[in-house]
Amino acid sequence: MVIDFRLVAKLLSPALLFFGFVAFIPALFALYNGTTGVSAFIATAVISLTIALICKKIGQKAGQYPSLRVLFLFTTLLWVMVALISAIPFYYQLPDINFCQSIFESCSALSTTGSTVITKLETRPQAIILWRGILQYFGGVGFVGLAVVILPISAMGGMSIFKTESQSFDDSSKFTPHVKTMMLSLFLWYVAELALCSFFYVLGGFDLYTAIVTAMCTVATGGMTTTDASMNGTTPFIQYVTIVFMVISSFPFLLILSTFTGNIKGFFKDQQIRGYVFLNAFVAGIVALTLIYSNDYDMEKAIRVALFNVVAVTSTTGYALEDFTLWNPVASILFLMILAIGGCSGSTSGGIKFFRLQICISMFSTQLKKLIHPHVVSEPRFNGKVIDNSTLSSVITYLVSYIFLGIISAVIASAFGLDLGDSITATISCLSNIGPAMGTTLNPSTSFSNVSEGLCLLFSADMIFGRLEILPVLLCFTRMFYKR
Repeated sequence: MVIDFRLVAKLLSPALLFFGFVAFIPALFALYNGTTGVSAFIATAVISLTIALICKKIGQKAGQYPSLRVLFLFTTLLWVMVALISAIPFYYQLPDINFCQSIFESCSALSTTGSTVITKLETRPQAIILWRGILQYFGGVGFVGLAVVILPISAMGGMSIFKTESQSFDDSSKFTPHVKTMMLSLFLWYVAELALCSFFYVLGGFDLYTAIVTAMCTVATGGMTTTDASMNGTTPFIQYVTIVFMVISSFPFLLILSTFTGNIKGFFKDQQIRGYVFLNAFVAGIVALTLIYSNDYDMEKAIRVALFNVVAVTSTTGYALEDFTLWNPVASILFLMILAIGGCSGSTSGGIKFFRLQICISMFSTQLKKLIHPHVVSEPRFNGKVIDNSTLSSVITYLVSYIFLGIISAVIASAFGLDLGDSITATISCLSNIGPAMGTTLNPSTSFSNVSEGLCLLFSADMIFGRLEILPVLLCFTRMFYKR
């Protein structure tokens, strides 16, 4: 047998078991508040726990050491199963949401995309809004990462599991050789970041419930909030706090953790971090100037609003603070240019990832030198080191697959009735897990509530593909994956 499906089931069991217990959190919250939703969340928990037990039974006689194919299939199945299970509360608690829309909402939350089909959020049960925040929070760090910690098999290649979820993961950024210690440290930092962000939101005037839910979505770079207005109407203090935590969450988590072991200089010297900060500052500066001279904004507001929206897009958080598509043509073009870039590798951000852009620039620069000086010895470099051929190949392969899948998805979206702008930008938004599109009907001022059921499923698939960086999911649908 090429793939040990019993081992896939064995790997799924602890992750689904954990998710089942997570579903009890909004159930307890609804019970405490005396609101509806208890039964829906308990049913979700029971279904997840039951499937986990079935998987455990199936995997009793499975092997101990999974192949890379097993890990890829496990990763894909885990995200698909969790997305389907987590759609249950949306479907049963929101009568105006059909099942396809429920799947869209759960996929958007888990993939930290942040797009929504739910309107009038202020009138919805608080437990449902909390559920979205929880899905974003755990989706940000990744259920695969949780499986690395929970799985009791120490020699199973936990780092390989982590790589199946994020191919951009850099082994050199490990600050500890023990993967479980590393992942536990990551989760502790993730919890600490949530607590700190919640504290500042409360300090800025949010009540505890709003602060925690919003903080979950901020540190996960997800962008779902408790109101339709998103960040419109919030104070400048709240907006500055959000900017800071969106930026922090866009940095490589393991590199952040390495600073606690004394690697502070390494953090600030990292090419990806310096490039990402420069890009945000540069684009926000130009956008701010256009707001001052074309839209009559005062300097402080222009800088704040421009920086907020640029960071919201590059971090793939997708919070809305005004509609940047209505500002001026220069700003619109700039936002379109940065729409798919994303944050740093090893962060909760989605997108193409900034390091891939830097590698492409390095390859471009090297090729120009060789055209002028054919005999010069020059190789693409990243962080001062020569980039190996396997990394160059993986970057090119990913970009080709991103463009290929994006074109197919945009064509299908057009066939479902979307115009060109909506089809292209909505596809980029979902594939890059950003949230807002830049079309005529789908933009930062609107939701996805009016898209058809077919489009909901299409964009749901895009979000899962994007969250898992396309290739691992694509492989699971090829014949060669199941052949020797």
